[in-house]
Amino acid sequence: MTSVVSICNLALSNLAKDNIQDLDEASTEAKLCKQFYEHSRDTLLQAFPWRFARKTSSLAEVTNTKDRRWAYAYKRPTDCLKVRRVTDEGQGDYLDYGDGAVAGGYAYDIEGTTLFCDLSPAFLDYTCRVDDVTKFPPLFVEALAWHLAVRLAMPLTRDPKIRADAFQLATRMQSEAAAADANEVRETSDYPAEMMEARS
Repeated sequence: MTSVVSICNLALSNLAKDNIQDLDEASTEAKLCKQFYEHSRDTLLQAFPWRFARKTSSLAEVTNTKDRRWAYAYKRPTDCLKVRRVTDEGQGDYLDYGDGAVAGGYAYDIEGTTLFCDLSPAFLDYTCRVDDVTKFPPLFVEALAWHLAVRLAMPLTRDPKIRADAFQLATRMQSEAAAADANEVRETSDYPAEMMEARS
C-alpha cells in the first residue's frame, strides 16, 4: 500500500540511499524527507490540473475591502493550491478540454486569502491539497518520488550531476503522469471498442 514513507523510500532508492522506517526517526534521510515531502507534493499538485485533485466548494463571504471594484469578497479555502475557475453553480456545465482544464467561469481577483468577484452565491473550482496518498495514481507517485529525489539530491549526495539527472527524470515522469491523467476519460471510453476489435 502506498504511504508517505513508501514514496520517500522510492525517492531515496532513486538516489541509491538507504530506506527509512519512519519520518520521525533520527536518520538524516528521514529528517530531509520530512523537510521536503509536503513542499514537493504541493508543488507537483500545482503544476497540472490533476483530475484526482479537483474540488468544487461553496465560498464563504467575508468583509469586502475592495467594494469599489468588486461586489463580493470570499474566503479562499485553506486547502486551495490553485484556482481553476469561479462559477455560480457547484455542479454547473463547463467545457472540459481533456487535460483537466476548464473553460467558463467569472472574473475574479485574489489578495492573500481573500477572493473577490461579482457573483453571489459563488463556487470555486480548484486544485486542492491532497494528503491521502492512496488517492495518488501510480504515475503521480512515480513523478512525486523523482521530484522529492531532486530536493534530496544535494543534501544527501553533494553531486550536481545526480541532481541534474534526477531533475530530468522528474520532468519526464511528470509529463507521463499528466498525459495519463488527461487521457483517462478517453482511454476508458475507448476500452470497449478495443475489446470488441480484439474479439473479432
